[in-house]
Amino acid sequence: MDSDNSTIAAVGEPSAPTRPNALRVLANRDYALYWVGLLISATGSWMQNVAQGWLVFDLTGSKLYLGIVGAAGTLPMLFLALPGGVIADRFNKRRITILTQSLAMFQAFVLGLLTVKGLIKPWHVVLLAGFMGLVNSLDVPARQAMTVEIVGKSDLLSAVALNSSAFNGARILGPAIAGVIVGISGAGMCFLINAASYLAVIISLIIIRPTPLGATSSDASMMLQIREGLAYARRNPVIRDLLLLTGVASIFGLQYGTLIPALAKEVLRVGPERFGILVSSAGIGSVAAAVSIAAIGHLLMPRKVVSIGSILAPLGIIALSLTRQYFIAAACLVVIGFGMMLFLAVSNSIVQVASPDELRGRILSLRTLVFMGVAPIGSLQIGWFAQHFGVRASLAVGGILCLISALYFALKPESTNISPETFSASTAT
Repeated sequence: MDSDNSTIAAVGEPSAPTRPNALRVLANRDYALYWVGLLISATGSWMQNVAQGWLVFDLTGSKLYLGIVGAAGTLPMLFLALPGGVIADRFNKRRITILTQSLAMFQAFVLGLLTVKGLIKPWHVVLLAGFMGLVNSLDVPARQAMTVEIVGKSDLLSAVALNSSAFNGARILGPAIAGVIVGISGAGMCFLINAASYLAVIISLIIIRPTPLGATSSDASMMLQIREGLAYARRNPVIRDLLLLTGVASIFGLQYGTLIPALAKEVLRVGPERFGILVSSAGIGSVAAAVSIAAIGHLLMPRKVVSIGSILAPLGIIALSLTRQYFIAAACLVVIGFGMMLFLAVSNSIVQVASPDELRGRILSLRTLVFMGVAPIGSLQIGWFAQHFGVRASLAVGGILCLISALYFALKPESTNISPETFSASTAT
């Protein structure tokens, strides 16, 4: 790579014949196996996510405790995401991911067993959520950096969008199933089903053989390699701006899901079945956006897509805070999911392509830090604010702050002027 800004270009019109597309990516045997495993595992994870929120609110009746559990699940990333990025750059990403997915399966099994046996306490949920945050500190940088090793850079945008479509397709199915199962059998069964679902992605990871790219030397100290990644991100305006925008969204916007159990019970006054459908509504919007990106994202200006998504999502959150009608709330969540996915999927692809092979794990660990590591701040602030001023006020304030941030980045001079050619041009660097 010739310079830090070698991936920042706005060059002519897209050259259609070699554009990446979703069908070509799915024709890749290894990626197709991985994608199916991801879809099954993600469905179980969403079932656990929904059941856990309902269980915690049922046990405690506290909106603040919802925030505490959310914070526990992401707090380890605040301290361990950057070392996790160095580990992803030094070692085989597939093997790291097999290990982390196995540990996640163990966490879900323990949570399910305690709940089914009637032994579960709020502090158990906090402790196990913290364990999962520790696992994710290693899992997320390695798993995301592995995607390009499976499909290559030219198909990365479509692959990231398809990963998101699997995750958010599961977001439609998982919560709806969880709502029914919680109503019939309780939350514990959802946790046990999630534990079993991890087998699908673990088996797919054992079968596939990604092509390792640009492993970094393990001779230098971990702290020196962390500083190297930080310095590159600071110098590169594409990465720097997107990381800042993601951090603001993570603290004030992305934590809206923490309050959905309280919104369902106290504002909309619905039971677990309709609560599951509410969470699925955001998934419908996310899948619609992810499929659109996978199909035609290579023809669009990435920066404009990021701007549209980062504005649309907080508008949906603000609208959600203003309604007491169930179906209007569901429609708002569709809009939120659509906007979030436009922003997150495309910005993720941009950051990956803008990163050198030998630094990709560390750059993605920075994204993990600002996306998930600072989330405890967001979870605690939204839980505290909702406890003192109400769910609707908390949602409104978060949405307004995210909207201000998104408008600032959308209207600033285009230091992140990225064209579709960024993705193909970077392949040659």
